[in-house]
Amino acid sequence: MYGTKIRMIRELRGLSQENVAEQLGIAQNTYSKIESNQTKLSTEMLAKIADIFDVSPMDIMTQQPAIINFQSNQGTQHAFGHINTFVSTQKELFGELIKTKDSEIDRLQTIIDQLLKRN
Repeated sequence: MYGTKIRMIRELRGLSQENVAEQLGIAQNTYSKIESNQTKLSTEMLAKIADIFDVSPMDIMTQQPAIINFQSNQGTQHAFGHINTFVSTQKELFGELIKTKDSEIDRLQTIIDQLLKRN
């Protein structure tokens, strides 16, 4: 669920997926699945990613637009999430929540149907 924000921070840092995956000790396609929310993000992995990006895990977990300090060739800069990026990110997150909700409803309906057939 945090993949979009992880991707945004990675891009602000100017890092590639390959670079981050290498620092995490995982394959690039595994890291790609984290950014696309195709795999669950463990607490340990969240902490490692936050460490690489030099942010707190809460910066990744919160849905608030964050001011993210980072080092560049020009020195320390502040990156402010543009409002359109924030809205787009929120839209993606809500879409993912709806998909998850729909999937859970389908799963529960299947269980209900199976229980009704037993009776």
